[in-house]
Amino acid sequence: MPIAFNPTRGLVYVAPWDVPRIQQLAPPKPQVIGEGSTGVSARQPQIMPGQVVGYYIGMDPLTGQRKWQVPLTDIPSSAGMLVTGGGLVFTGKLTGEFLALDEDTGQTLWQFQTSSSVNSTAITYAHKGRQFVTVASGLGGTLARRAIGGAVPTGGSLWTFAITPE
Repeated sequence: MPIAFNPTRGLVYVAPWDVPRIQQLAPPKPQVIGEGSTGVSARQPQIMPGQVVGYYIGMDPLTGQRKWQVPLTDIPSSAGMLVTGGGLVFTGKLTGEFLALDEDTGQTLWQFQTSSSVNSTAITYAHKGRQFVTVASGLGGTLARRAIGGAVPTGGSLWTFAITPE
């Protein structure tokens, strides 16, 4: 998943998976448009309820020291991270929540339930003096589909929010 870097604080924000996968080279097969063709067969072990399967992490990329980490249980994240100059880290969950985390602690400050999975990276921009953040929602990608199964709708949508100063 894409990471974010704040050069002012010297920290990166990541959402790694902590899920072992069993992989093997697959026998060659003809390539078919719209089907997997990586040449690798993979399966994931069964995940037990409450099991930690990933994290949201704020860390120093030079030392590897974690400033904070938030464990994710049951379902990992496939969303990238976006950090703003105002101390917010935006990310999402496969279950459809779009989150704003506190850059200093990783604490969830705000969340919004979208209509599908959030496994993209948000963008931020200014328009007429106001800052906005936009994220796409819609289940996609082999790993995301495998992790979430049929638990969320697959339809896509685009969500835009204004960021208002405190």
